[in-house]
Amino acid sequence: METTMTEKQAHDRVEDYVRAAFEALPRTASRTLFSQNRSECTDPTDGGPPGRFEISVTYEITGVQVAAFGEQFDAVVTWWRAHGFTVVTDRRPTDQYVFVRNASDSFDMSIQANELGKLYLGATSPCVWPNGVPEAAGEPAETAMASAPEPEPAPKPQPRPRRAAVDDEDFGETNWSDGGTAF
Repeated sequence: METTMTEKQAHDRVEDYVRAAFEALPRTASRTLFSQNRSECTDPTDGGPPGRFEISVTYEITGVQVAAFGEQFDAVVTWWRAHGFTVVTDRRPTDQYVFVRNASDSFDMSIQANELGKLYLGATSPCVWPNGVPEAAGEPAETAMASAPEPEPAPKPQPRPRRAAVDDEDFGETNWSDGGTAF
């Protein structure tokens, strides 16, 4: 089975992507952590075994006028395109939502505004093994992580099919006034 980056490396990369894309926004903008998630990869469409996780972070962006959301979306999309991301879903102007995927490492990002005038920027990793290596058959994750050798530097993830963007099912129905879950 293929090795992956570790969960820690995936978390660091989603944070780095958000931090870098955030720089495309005006100096008046600030960001506050909205949610951090570790979700088990249970979708069979990515062709991989169970026991892997997606790591994601979402930030609420403040300090940007609602009337300027359109130009801020354009600035972030321009940054994404210049950094290897491809637009997968762009629901503008009907909805203020754009979802992208990086072809070289399969990380996803999104920007969304809601009818309450809130703006969110987030990133999600591809499926990764907790310690970068598959667990031994029948061995609990904690044991596998404790006995696994220190992984080599993170290999470059191979792009592979992943589940459809969450927005296609229920993203628009999400209650963004609730807090996120802890990582």
